[in-house]
Amino acid sequence: MSKKLIVVTHGIGDADKNFHEEWATVIAQNHSMADIVVKGLWWEDILQKVEEKYDIISGTMGDLVGMCGFQDLEKWAGSGQAKVFKDYMMDVLVYVGLPDMWLMIQDECALRLDALRKDAGGVEQFDESDTILVAHSLGAAMIPHLVWREYAFTGIIPYRGMILLASPLGFESPIPHICQDFLQRMGGIFGGDRNSTLGRFARAWNMGGAGRLRFICNENDIVCSDVKYQVPVTGQLVDLIPIRQGFNPAEIGILNTEHPGAVEFISFGEKNPAKIVENHDALNYLRHPAFNTALKAMLSGGAA
Repeated sequence: MSKKLIVVTHGIGDADKNFHEEWATVIAQNHSMADIVVKGLWWEDILQKVEEKYDIISGTMGDLVGMCGFQDLEKWAGSGQAKVFKDYMMDVLVYVGLPDMWLMIQDECALRLDALRKDAGGVEQFDESDTILVAHSLGAAMIPHLVWREYAFTGIIPYRGMILLASPLGFESPIPHICQDFLQRMGGIFGGDRNSTLGRFARAWNMGGAGRLRFICNENDIVCSDVKYQVPVTGQLVDLIPIRQGFNPAEIGILNTEHPGAVEFISFGEKNPAKIVENHDALNYLRHPAFNTALKAMLSGGAA
């Protein structure tokens, strides 16, 4: 049996260049590593290039972030956790809202993804059909864009599988005519609205076989779910983010119809504003049975 390559991709934050080693350690707790190689698509430095342009664009993007409304989040989660999510939203809006940023990030990450399948001398070690993509958070929206652009060029999705953890791909722009969202960027490649784009995306994965695409969303994770958190004192359940972060039921239905089992909701953590970061943690996703079941099926070539 040929070795399989698992390419892991981080989200925003201060990811170390060797972040994949920690991810590989967790994966090894549930999978034999004898025939697996884990490599990391590190793009923190590319995101830093975006950060360096904040002085120029923070006015425009800052206004959009302000329009998203974070008063309840800051009130109940505290200024520290609210700032983490505001910074996350800034990166999201810069990535998808500004075409030059989107293309720059896409082009550089595409080169890095291709390089990970090769050795130091540039000789291909892993075929795309032996490559599984695993991504978290903003990385789990960027990677589908890379795949979609490759599909537009070649007409096929060649990868063995893709697991998206806490993907914000369903995020809906508060002002779509000014600042596009992830699905608008995908729709712009072929044309079409959110529903037709998701349908075509899921069908494209399905052409290569069952169980190749999996969105895993923690129902308590504010990044990929429209979760209501229990606020202190009153105990009331409140949606702290007034914009839509996750897929709606109709969109989930389309994905699961076109690629059965594509969207899976899990639960860990708490519906507590103080647990925002913990509920979103990548390693907590990697430890969950849903991830390990999906990965096992992709490694073996069958549906979960």
